[in-house]
Amino acid sequence: MTLLLVILGACKKSTAPDGGSHQNDKIQLAVTAPETGYIYLDGAYTGVQAPGNIAVTAGKHIVGVALRNSWQYLRKESNVTAAATLNFTTADQPAPKVWKALWIGLYETKGISATGDCSTHFSQAELNMGYDFFQWSIQQHFEKYAYNTIHWDVTRKDITQAVPLTRGANGNFTVEPSTIAALMPEIQPGAYDCVFVFWRESEGACSFKSNYFGLAWTNPLKENIKTGYVTVKFDAGASLADRINYYKTTDPGVWLHEWLHTVGENFYQDKGLQLPAKAGDGLVVHAAEMYNYVFPWMDWYRDFMAGSVVNASGSPRYLGIGPEAFLGCSVREKATNTCKD
Repeated sequence: MTLLLVILGACKKSTAPDGGSHQNDKIQLAVTAPETGYIYLDGAYTGVQAPGNIAVTAGKHIVGVALRNSWQYLRKESNVTAAATLNFTTADQPAPKVWKALWIGLYETKGISATGDCSTHFSQAELNMGYDFFQWSIQQHFEKYAYNTIHWDVTRKDITQAVPLTRGANGNFTVEPSTIAALMPEIQPGAYDCVFVFWRESEGACSFKSNYFGLAWTNPLKENIKTGYVTVKFDAGASLADRINYYKTTDPGVWLHEWLHTVGENFYQDKGLQLPAKAGDGLVVHAAEMYNYVFPWMDWYRDFMAGSVVNASGSPRYLGIGPEAFLGCSVREKATNTCKD
């Protein structure tokens, strides 16, 4: 797995959301919206809620409002020459960027466990439950926390043959991207933004327990498939339905957490955004406690995606991705150089 960098410089005077020492050079914009929302200027969260006022320099700007209750993002491009009021309506909602996912359920996963060669299995009904759990998270977290600036087009293709596990030097069992790509040659650069693999951790005496729940490869454009890759090793216990319901109520972010590793460690930093600092293990998505967020981290994921994590150490005032960035290039578009940003 590979990791991150790249820092967005201090905001230029023409795009700074706050007045700074040159407040007299700024023009006041009054912003209204159909409901309470969070105001963005040129992609950066301002810390101001709509209805409210922001100060900008003369020139072209993108002003956005993320609606708090309906989870929609509205935007206007405006050439500011004098004080004005920007009245946002639902007609200002942009078309969402389409991201493409491939979800793969494994019927059988095999390896050499402590008891020797063995396999774990999911039935068709159980894979359906796993897929429904994923789709639930897409609606409740992936799209919602992006203020619906992205829409996920999900394809499902289960693998019926036994899939071999790889055991690393640390003893962890994984389903490697190369293993899946060999079984599914349609996984090519530009085909998907992320591949999600769901498999069973233990069954009877056969156990592939490892010290992780989900894994993500953190620099998709450096992988051979040039695609985000996530594997979720699920402990089904006596009842998969009961386990899924348990995680929905106590730790619902597993799918979102792993996907954020694929875009929040390198991808958006390489596009010039400033995200939160790395945690002690070198991973940005694990830095929640450094910014005073608490388990199960759902507020952290929300603010991380909204670009509204408070930066106590200085400039910029807020860290994260933000709705405007989600409207830009996706992983698969970057993989094939089919967009400009």
